[in-house]
Amino acid sequence: MWKKLLAMSLGTVIGVVLVIVAWDALELVHPRPHRLDTVERGQLRQALDENPTAIVMYDEATSYRYKPSFHGYRARPTHLGSRNQMNFPHVTNSLGLLGPDEISSDRRIPKILLLGDSVTYGMWVDASETFGVRMQQQAGARCQLLIGACEGWSTKQEIAFFDTYLRGVDWRAVLLVFCLNDLVDFEWTYDTAAGTIKLTEEILAVGTGGTKTNQTVGGLKLALLRRKLSADAKTAPLAQQVNTALWAWEEGRWTHYLQRTLAPFIERPDRPPVSIVMAPTLGQLQAFARGADPAQVMYPQLRLQAFCERQSLTCIDLAEAFAGAAPEDLATYYLDDLHFSEAGHAVVAHFLWPRISALIR
Repeated sequence: MWKKLLAMSLGTVIGVVLVIVAWDALELVHPRPHRLDTVERGQLRQALDENPTAIVMYDEATSYRYKPSFHGYRARPTHLGSRNQMNFPHVTNSLGLLGPDEISSDRRIPKILLLGDSVTYGMWVDASETFGVRMQQQAGARCQLLIGACEGWSTKQEIAFFDTYLRGVDWRAVLLVFCLNDLVDFEWTYDTAAGTIKLTEEILAVGTGGTKTNQTVGGLKLALLRRKLSADAKTAPLAQQVNTALWAWEEGRWTHYLQRTLAPFIERPDRPPVSIVMAPTLGQLQAFARGADPAQVMYPQLRLQAFCERQSLTCIDLAEAFAGAAPEDLATYYLDDLHFSEAGHAVVAHFLWPRISALIR
């Protein structure tokens, strides 16, 4: 999620991360004509899992995840506002959750889980600045807040991670953080014949950029939508979103996402107490500030809110956290269209924690 600018985020481990994101990605939902054999599996495991600088590893359930019990570093590229590339500590516990703390064995302590992708992970900022860590600081000893997030994950992978590693925990609340590009199942796949990674056919069919699309039915639909949004100065910021985020204005994408990914998880009789947290893009906030039709700008959030109402789920819209911000200041809360800056994480934490606190009460 990336999904999200991954190619610009991990510095020296970029090749490793891209291979991980790619490998077996579509296998979870689409069978492939060529599966990894024992030799290929062993070679990939060696290249990834035995690389001491790689922060990710192969995983049968999610295709890839952060290595558990790991201490390393993640990078912030210079193009995001720093003269020199900055390296931040990257630490996980024995389950691969972010931070060094293990899940408390004290059943009296309420446990809250944040499930998400690179936005929840806090791409390109120090872990101490992310909204998850900030909320734990606000909570103090009243509860334990754990972060199960990984750059590039989709909701499908987040659910798989929960089911495989976290299902047995007595969670007081599980907050699934939704970003607009989560409507895509996977972006990368591993080409075993060529021994390299490649974009999925789904992505290649429409194009990968924020402005270019391919001459397919899907690509032309996105191009027409982008042109329509660009023609109006009020909605022009929406047109600058990447294709995977712009898909959130297509009803067909929602039908697939809700029926194939979200509903099966929510409707399980043994599901945890789930709430949805919706993260806006910078383009949405800027279009809203310009006076664009709220129903058009916030269509993805309204679509998800309708689902939550039918399922009797709590749905929290983070766009409200920025409602009082001056239009000229909105860009300071983001590092790109999707990912919050340190200032953005602070705003989200200040807004979100009281609502989570109310949930656990």
